[in-house]
Amino acid sequence: MQALISPDWTFALWGVLFTIAGLGFWVDTTAFGKRVSGIGLVMIAAMILSNLGLVPMSAPTYNAIFTYLVPVAIPLLLYKANLRRVIPETGGMLAAYLFGVMGTVLGVVVSFYLLPLGEWAPQLAGVMASTYIGGSMNFVAVGTMLEVDEAVLTAGAAADNVMGTLYLVALAVMPTLLVLRRWLPSKIADAAEAGEHTATGGFADGATINLVHIAFGLALSLVICALSTWMATLLGVANYAILFITVITVAIANIFHDAMARLTGHLEVGMLLMYVFFVVIGLGADIRAMIDSAMWVALLALITISSHLVVILVASKLCKLDLAEVIIASNACVAGPPTAAAMAAGRGWNTLVTPGVLCGTFGYVIASFLGIFIAGLLA
Repeated sequence: MQALISPDWTFALWGVLFTIAGLGFWVDTTAFGKRVSGIGLVMIAAMILSNLGLVPMSAPTYNAIFTYLVPVAIPLLLYKANLRRVIPETGGMLAAYLFGVMGTVLGVVVSFYLLPLGEWAPQLAGVMASTYIGGSMNFVAVGTMLEVDEAVLTAGAAADNVMGTLYLVALAVMPTLLVLRRWLPSKIADAAEAGEHTATGGFADGATINLVHIAFGLALSLVICALSTWMATLLGVANYAILFITVITVAIANIFHDAMARLTGHLEVGMLLMYVFFVVIGLGADIRAMIDSAMWVALLALITISSHLVVILVASKLCKLDLAEVIIASNACVAGPPTAAAMAAGRGWNTLVTPGVLCGTFGYVIASFLGIFIAGLLA
């Protein structure tokens, strides 16, 4: 279906992306937005627009978001990543992440025996496990290594995009559910709310926009991205450039802690870029394609994500982990480092930004191996 706005209308698409992102920021300043989530509403709005045919689901403009804006945003969110606070305050996140991995593996195994997935069932199980432990690049890598039929892989991608997006919306809403907050308390969320921190709501009252800080913050981020990409490419691991970006930024944040502590405006700019990223995620969720060609695969994704959620919540409850840690760990597991960092920063859980990126990057490393192993085990 041809969208009302052509994929080639670059300026119009940029306008749509920033308009929806801006509405997300505005929603976060309202009473309704604080009860729900601007992030979740941004993705829902984007999904509605693309599935109604008003905006294209794919376009060169969107590729630029993934290629340039997301890497640049990561350092902006990590400039104040003080390891003296991060390490002691977030020790439970890795445990929560591993619980999530266990839930994902359990979900794909149960789905394999429960659903009529056809001759490609073992491979589909491996591919789906890899994407919900690492990310989309693991999905592609495992699908290629297992030589999955292109039509089957396309159906899996459609199901993954829709279910993954809906799950991100659910994660964005979870901190506002009083029942869940009582069942699995969160000191981190309580502290952020008590301080009325709103990374997405703009600058604090009386604050001024320091263009010097913003310019140098962006310049430093670009330098870090350039250096990280060069190093990752030189070592033959270009897909893992985000790990180099994280390590270099955290090192700078801690070595030059006093100077970075005085920097202002970087978090707001980083969140603006990441909200645009969330818009693109929503735009890419093709519900029609999922219904037409991927219903059984969609059920595979639904069961896998549901198992992941149940296991991570129950195990975290037994271990008395913090709900905020659990949400960001789950995000890192299912959707990868960028969305985990953005959701943590957007909620004001600043100490969870770095661990979220690191857990998600760890997922990138192990996901392909686990996907291949599961496919071989079930074959």
